[in-house]
Amino acid sequence: MQIMQADRGLLITLEGIDGAGKTTVARMLHKRFPDFVFTREPTEGPLGELARSTEEPLEQLFLFMADHANHLRSVVLPSISSGRIVVSDRYIDSRVAYQGALMRDLVPLDWIYEIHRPWSRMPDMTLLFRIDPSLALERCTNRGATSIFERESFLREVSRNFDILASREPERFVVIDAEREISDVADRAASEIERFIRRRNNLAGTQL
Repeated sequence: MQIMQADRGLLITLEGIDGAGKTTVARMLHKRFPDFVFTREPTEGPLGELARSTEEPLEQLFLFMADHANHLRSVVLPSISSGRIVVSDRYIDSRVAYQGALMRDLVPLDWIYEIHRPWSRMPDMTLLFRIDPSLALERCTNRGATSIFERESFLREVSRNFDILASREPERFVVIDAEREISDVADRAASEIERFIRRRNNLAGTQL
């Protein structure tokens, strides 16, 4: 198929609770859009690994943020500056949704979001893969997942946080039913990306 190109660099993020199929969809999208830059958070670098290794929520938040800052500097911003389209499997919204659930009695959800805003690069488009937490947990169990995040009550709270974020920025978020066959989910995601790029290119053309 024809490869989609943007007139300038873009950042597209894939979000959703564990078991929503984001990473599988990202692999399928990579085959469909081989010229895009595919990446993920937390990264596989030392800061990302360190963040995964701690269970203290506030310490983990700031380690994830440090990993994010390094990711921005080394991958995201240079790629966008060179006109590439970046697709990130998880990004700021995951930190807000997950750490917001972990620290709900310590800090408000908005605080986590706002501490990123002054210095980070916000996404141009976010695909939110929505799935019932019970089904998501079943998928996690079937793949042998043992993450501390993979408990149904916790995933329900994270899912609610994602819905709150999506309701606040409907122009950025596209909600996708992730309970369908994974090939259908990937096709819908690809179609939404293509539609977004065409719209951005058309808008850029009218402004010339």
